[in-house]
Amino acid sequence: MSSMGAISIWTTEPEALLTMRDISKSFLGVRVLSHIGFDCRAGEVHALCGENGAGKSTLMKILSGAFPADEGTIVLDGTVRRFTHPSQARAAGIGIIHQELSLLPHRSVAENIYLGREPSRGGVVDRARMGRDARRALSRLGSTIEPQAQTGDLTIAEQQVVEIAKALAVDARVLVFDEPTAPLDVVESGKLFRVIAELRATGVAIIYISHRMREVFEIADRVTVLKDGRGMATLTAAQATPDAVIRLMVGRPISDLFPPRATRPPGAVVLQIQDGANGHLAGINLTLRAGEIMGVAGLEGSGKMELARAIFGDEPFTSGEITLLSGAAAAWSPREAVRRGVAFLPDDRKSEGLGLRQSLRDNALVVRRSLSRALALPSRGNRAPAIFDALFRKVEMRAADVDAPVGRLSGGNQQKVIVARWLAAEPRLWIVAEPTRGIDVGAKAAIYGLLRDYAESGGAVLMISSDLTEIIGESDRIAVMAGGRIVVELPPGASEEAIMAHAVHGPQVAEALA
Repeated sequence: MSSMGAISIWTTEPEALLTMRDISKSFLGVRVLSHIGFDCRAGEVHALCGENGAGKSTLMKILSGAFPADEGTIVLDGTVRRFTHPSQARAAGIGIIHQELSLLPHRSVAENIYLGREPSRGGVVDRARMGRDARRALSRLGSTIEPQAQTGDLTIAEQQVVEIAKALAVDARVLVFDEPTAPLDVVESGKLFRVIAELRATGVAIIYISHRMREVFEIADRVTVLKDGRGMATLTAAQATPDAVIRLMVGRPISDLFPPRATRPPGAVVLQIQDGANGHLAGINLTLRAGEIMGVAGLEGSGKMELARAIFGDEPFTSGEITLLSGAAAAWSPREAVRRGVAFLPDDRKSEGLGLRQSLRDNALVVRRSLSRALALPSRGNRAPAIFDALFRKVEMRAADVDAPVGRLSGGNQQKVIVARWLAAEPRLWIVAEPTRGIDVGAKAAIYGLLRDYAESGGAVLMISSDLTEIIGESDRIAVMAGGRIVVELPPGASEEAIMAHAVHGPQVAEALA
């Protein structure tokens, strides 16, 4: 292991297809990158790890031509390059698959994949060829998405597949994957990893950024860790153990990531569903008690998100017997759900959870204000600021300006804003969907601790997640879904193999495992 402070860690090995030497960058006098060195070889997967704000995105934006570096050099295949626009980087063979989707929802899949470089014939867009080429790019990912489908009608996971296909459709020599599996389940992620293996075999240099440590260790040949704009170390695959990487990132071992499970038996029933059903779900039987966290796992399309929306009243159950909070009938609309003490943290914080142009303060207090006329206006007394300050101390918010637009925050801090919002509403039942999607290890640990504290104080948590590590580490019980049904309930600490066996094979697996 080699460590560094302001010393560059770039290598000069001849096989390095891309080398970034002594890259530095400041914004408004604040140094965000300090003498960073990074290289990637042909046919290699080089992972770039670090907490939100460590400098990963800034470094990649310099590589892509979105930002100019203040200092340093980019060498691509032996030639010094300086990109002043993303189009120059693309023309040089650098493709970026961004964490934030850059698709146009009202265009077709094919139009999005070839946006700005549509094939033409006689001066007219050749839609037949564009459709064929788009289908070919999608098939490399094992996807059956129709090229003519409207992008806005796709699920988040399907849109991410289109985003990846868009990058693959360019003959890139260097591909940057920025959190590509954030909306994908285990099966879809496996398909992506097979594509990466194929690209690696053809000599493409791959830079891989992910907060999912397990997949980093699964596919990376080397791992470089950034912290506070500085390079901490570059590790080989053999050196890059989970504890080694996480200690470099946050200064503590992986064993500290999850808090201890419940220390006392669960309390009264908060939610009970018997034979719940709607257009997506059937035969749902579930009991959730105060003081516990129930994890819900399943593949994409298993019904786990539909279950969350049904309980919250967004797509309510149409049949079955449902009791919610002391025997009250289940809520049939989100507004009624909130009034009855139900909170919902959505899986897509950007489009469903936040007003990106509104301030941190307004986003955090939107639910509380809707429930209390005394807090309807920010200028109404000093209660709202006091509540806001207490909430943000509780969630360990890192933000210099609470009146700044929330869209400027890192993913981890944005998620903390939504967590603070629902803590302000003092709910009895909290439905959290993908609570740590796209956020760093330190922010994950903070959110896991908040959820456990909430349960220990008497709340009930239903946690839907595609991250099996957090399902296993955080849950007191685990429900596995397949085909719109809960097919099994597993004890805490169940293995990934057991969860996946039930998720893939559904009701048939019980007999096979007996």
